[in-house]
Amino acid sequence: MRLRTIATAGMLSILGACAQTDVQPMSQDTFKVSTRAAPACGASGARNVAFRAAAIEVVRQGGDAFIIVDDNTGYDGWSGVNDQGLVVRMIAPGSSEYSNALSARNVLGANWQELVTEGVPVTCTNG
Repeated sequence: MRLRTIATAGMLSILGACAQTDVQPMSQDTFKVSTRAAPACGASGARNVAFRAAAIEVVRQGGDAFIIVDDNTGYDGWSGVNDQGLVVRMIAPGSSEYSNALSARNVLGANWQELVTEGVPVTCTNG
């Protein structure tokens, strides 16, 4: 048990925060979000950070509507770190998928501009 506690503390110090997210372009309208979250975040916290990161990136790229085209979750049982990957496709206005797409601004809420300016959250405690 003590070894696991030391390993978890070590992982947190490596991350520098409780969540770390990378965004990788895949095409003109598609990108991948990869989030690693500390054990305290749990799978739900990692998923929330990744989803908010996706919405922020959509707005940063000048869009609003998006869909999740792929989703994968991972858990390292030894360190307790949770991984969440999302493949996001931006949807252009006028597209047949537009009416079914999510609005990045609505996902982020009334203070979406502030959240986009702040960037991807490094903690899973923000709603």
